[in-house]
Amino acid sequence: MTKEFAAQEIEFEDEMRVGTRTELGKRWMPQGTRPIGKQKIGYEYCYLYVSLKPFTGELFAMLMPRLNKQCFGIFIAERSKQLESEMLMIADGASAHRLEKEGKIKLGKLPAYSPELNPVERFFQELRRRMKFRVFETIEEVEQCLSEILKEFYEDAERVKSLTLYPYIKYARNHLT
Repeated sequence: MTKEFAAQEIEFEDEMRVGTRTELGKRWMPQGTRPIGKQKIGYEYCYLYVSLKPFTGELFAMLMPRLNKQCFGIFIAERSKQLESEMLMIADGASAHRLEKEGKIKLGKLPAYSPELNPVERFFQELRRRMKFRVFETIEEVEQCLSEILKEFYEDAERVKSLTLYPYIKYARNHLT
């Protein structure tokens, strides 16, 4: 991080594949009992691109058909349209993230093999938790579910901040040049 950007001008970005395959998870059951439930094995999918500001809780998300440089470029261009000043967007080292600067967005990189440093991953954990054990017949049903969940986060910036403002981010913002 760098002091040339104010805290509200720093975002983190990542992508999550979502689709019609049922997300499984743990459930409390009596000992020796196997949980029973509906599950869909078939798989249609798309990618949820998310950028968020841990200091303010602001969130920007788009569903895209693929994870590639073209879709990432569209995501960045749309995000850039909403900005009034330059911003630092920190992302992982995925091959799709090859833009140096797009519009008002300067791209920074997280260290290799360190998803635990990206607060968007914690946000995705919450989304996956909310989508567990749901059976979706079509990708449109997935999109509708995601829209409803994301709406709650758009309306509650404090919740986004509580999930994503890691102590190392506060420290780095205040102590690194």
